[in-house]
Amino acid sequence: MTDYIVMFSKAFPNDATPITFDNFAKAIEAFEATLITPAAPFDQYLEGDAYALSAQQKAGLKLFIEKGCSSCHNGINVGGQDYFPFGVTERPTASLLPRDDKGRFAVTKVPNDEYVFRSAPLRNVALRPPYFHSGQVWSLKQAVGVMSEIQLGVKLNDREKDDIVAFLNSLTGQLPKIDYPILPARTDTTPKPSIEK
Repeated sequence: MTDYIVMFSKAFPNDATPITFDNFAKAIEAFEATLITPAAPFDQYLEGDAYALSAQQKAGLKLFIEKGCSSCHNGINVGGQDYFPFGVTERPTASLLPRDDKGRFAVTKVPNDEYVFRSAPLRNVALRPPYFHSGQVWSLKQAVGVMSEIQLGVKLNDREKDDIVAFLNSLTGQLPKIDYPILPARTDTTPKPSIEK
């Protein structure tokens, strides 16, 4: 499509062939880098605003650390940078651990990587149900309960779950304003996509 050729030529002026898979990936990566969600209450708290978190959110943060959640969910995105077995102390039910999804094993073929998954980043987690790789849990409170039991071997009471959920809500930042581009329209001469096998 001519309009895409023009756009990619402007975006990648030093490339003899600007429309490549790598350049598509770079364009998507550049867009994704703008999708930051700053100023979450937790960020404000870390920056010194003692009132940015409610008493319940502070209690949830304390539990999050003391119960061991932060051992996997840490760093700037509160997780997402490492892989862990799903079901450290107890095997999840079949609905949470689908038979056909063996996690990292599908990539590495190493038996110890069966049911090993990337720990989810918890930034904006309250906005992203359903939870887990199976997408079978729609309640953040239920997800907290499942994780505490199967990952940490800890049974939380309702108040503790509510406090941790309150803390997780403090990880919701300001969503970015996205200006949607007007992309080139398909014409009668546009080649149709094909799937090569």
